[in-house]
Amino acid sequence: MSNPRFFPFFRLCAILLLSGLVFTQAFGQSKKKKGDQPNEQDKIKATYAFFDGQKEKLTGNDARAAEQFSQCIRLDPGNHAAMYELASIYSSGGRISDALFLIKQAIDLEPKNEWYTLLQADILERSGKYNEAVEVYRKLYQRNPGKVEYLFSEADVLLMQGKLAEAIKAYDRIEAIIGVSQEMSQQKQRLYLKMGKTEEAALELEKLIRSEPNNLEYHSMLVELWQVNERPQKAMEVIRRMQAIDPESPNVYLCLAEQYRMEGRREESYQNLKKAFGSPALPSEVKIRILTSYLPLVSGNTDMMQQSLELGGVLAETHPNEALAQTVYGDFLYIDKQFSPAREQYRKGLGIDKRNLQAWQQLLLTESELKDYASMAREAEEALGYFSDQAALYLFAGIGLQQQEDFTAAATKYISGSKLVVDNDALLVDFYSNIADCYDKLKRFADSDTYFQKALNLDKDNVFVLNNWAYYLSLRNEQLEKAAEMSKRSNVLSPGNPSFEDTYGWILFMQGDVTGALDWISKAIASGGNSSGTVLEHYGDALYRAGRAEEALRYWQQARDAGEYSDQLERKLREKKL
Repeated sequence: MSNPRFFPFFRLCAILLLSGLVFTQAFGQSKKKKGDQPNEQDKIKATYAFFDGQKEKLTGNDARAAEQFSQCIRLDPGNHAAMYELASIYSSGGRISDALFLIKQAIDLEPKNEWYTLLQADILERSGKYNEAVEVYRKLYQRNPGKVEYLFSEADVLLMQGKLAEAIKAYDRIEAIIGVSQEMSQQKQRLYLKMGKTEEAALELEKLIRSEPNNLEYHSMLVELWQVNERPQKAMEVIRRMQAIDPESPNVYLCLAEQYRMEGRREESYQNLKKAFGSPALPSEVKIRILTSYLPLVSGNTDMMQQSLELGGVLAETHPNEALAQTVYGDFLYIDKQFSPAREQYRKGLGIDKRNLQAWQQLLLTESELKDYASMAREAEEALGYFSDQAALYLFAGIGLQQQEDFTAAATKYISGSKLVVDNDALLVDFYSNIADCYDKLKRFADSDTYFQKALNLDKDNVFVLNNWAYYLSLRNEQLEKAAEMSKRSNVLSPGNPSFEDTYGWILFMQGDVTGALDWISKAIASGGNSSGTVLEHYGDALYRAGRAEEALRYWQQARDAGEYSDQLERKLREKKL
């Protein structure tokens, strides 16, 4: 039975052994002590180990570098440079305690080394020892007066701790050295506002204004501060000071616009905003930022839409040589469905800068709305000269060609674009389904079916692919059961679509189910298909098959009036039979 009096001694031994293991893992077994002088051979080996460590570190092999620096320290326990390098690696790897231990050892050996002390401060920050980090930065500044970066670092750490007042004092010391600056004043202003000290924040901006009395941007910042904090009288006082300096300044107009807006004087607010937009002195990026703030307001609001269009026009006119000014105005015209003027704005913008992909895409969308497919194909091809790797441009080019019934060229363009699609199944489905459409028109039916199947393999519930393939099969009078199954699926997924209902009705007609055909095509007419020549002609055909020839004739006539009918319709009307 062991003697309990020995237990504390054994526990102490265990603790010492465990702590020794940590040191050994980092540096290995060594009989040398920090104060020992290595012999000449060890010095040479230590030097090689150090430079090997540096080489490994430069190549990103931190684990191997750490081994070399540890070897250097084992051979030369006083090598503070190796301690610094190893501490840096440990810090980056998250071994904060080991890093802090090493850098303290290095500083003990070389207390005046600035880099060592900087690393110590960084490690203290990483470990959350902010008070100690602040003290280190203060010592660094005392040793290196005039190096304001240490005062900035001190302020940063104080901000991490939420010590806003102390951070402001640090900024004050910096300001005493480098003078008043916009960045410093704004930072202190923000901190004062965060502390709820509006007056002190205003004083900081007043100090900034005194440094440049004629700088109206600084005055604008003070106006904004008073406006945000609902002090309209204070804001107006500053605006009057601005007017005394330059009454025609766009900054004055912007401040007045906001002031009147807050007071509910909307027309006066807008007129001042319009004056600001008309000033070439106000940068276009500021105007664009203001104009884009209208985007959530214009939907369903005629007044806001009109204002945005007027401001967009002023922007484009005031900055005629800036591409973005033209295209932003084009965007608002597009939103207002003024497609022809929008197209002209996009073309103006691209005439200035053809490297704007978004402008090209918007132009092509506008051509689509205008149904100017010849221009769409031509301009998409031009855009590809600048962005040959953009799949969407091939899609636009293909659509333009397809709508002009150049199906061979369209299919070629689609195939080229499909090869550029990466991680975008929806876009790839568009390509495949359009290729299938083109091949059907070229009577390459097997190829058409192949691409329709490819599209469904990516999106089995794509209602447009299901409907289109089903309809093409019905026109060919092939695989009608498969066609019916796909068409029925499209109607389940998207009920009430007149095109899909007509397709299903037409398939039933081709299968000889006239009653079912009449039922489904009448649904299509009720869902809005009464303006489609194709739907009306189909209904007439079904009526004729049902023995209702006079009604059929009426619907065939309506189909001719609506347009988009088959090449057999005129014969049906002439012969009054199917």
